[in-house]
Amino acid sequence: MRIERPRLKQALSAAYVLGTLEGRARRRFEQLLAARADLREQVRWWEQRLAPLQDGFVPQAPHERVWTAIDRQINASKTTSLPTTAERRLRLWRTWALLATAACAVLAVGLVRELDRPPPPVQIVRVEVPVVQPLPYVALLRPGESEAQWLVTLSPERRLIRITGAGRFPLDRARESLELWVLGDDGQPRSLGVMPADGDAEMPMPRGLTMPARPTLAVSREPAGGSPTGLPTGPVITVSPAQRAS
Repeated sequence: MRIERPRLKQALSAAYVLGTLEGRARRRFEQLLAARADLREQVRWWEQRLAPLQDGFVPQAPHERVWTAIDRQINASKTTSLPTTAERRLRLWRTWALLATAACAVLAVGLVRELDRPPPPVQIVRVEVPVVQPLPYVALLRPGESEAQWLVTLSPERRLIRITGAGRFPLDRARESLELWVLGDDGQPRSLGVMPADGDAEMPMPRGLTMPARPTLAVSREPAGGSPTGLPTGPVITVSPAQRAS
């Protein structure tokens, strides 16, 4: 059961508190409650929200004629012979029907009294619900002329780029750099910055850069420090589409 969406967590928590979440789904939800604080917070909120609904109901004794009718139904057909199975079932159903009628009458009285009561003062309850951030874009870049590869993670909401490298790419570090680009929906490249010389790195996304709907990443060889023109000037060594992580 994956319940990361806020509306789904709220719906399952409410069903759990009301008792309408049953069977395997309820058992699975109880297992998740033991491990997840956000679900326990949701359940507490619903318990506090629904608890006032049961206040104000006073138990009511059924009218004497109800019990008289029940006794009459039970003893009306007494004979010296034992009742058949069908007769016993019929009596049982009649008894339950009368008890259910009495319970409905008591509930109706309680509901009428509840409706006559003035509404309680409005209470504003502050509930902090964590905002689920969208998953980042991920692309694996592998230049064909070496064993080097880079895992690039783009988080537009956090304005962060993370690069995890493996292997070495043959490059004259004194005169050359590798530059990371994103191709927009219009096909135009926009620089994301110079790649790290070795290992892993994090760098901020350029200001004003808007991620395209279907981003494609590319790496080009440039003079030391990056392209002097704002566009790729050297050969592009690898290209790969970026996908939302799942």
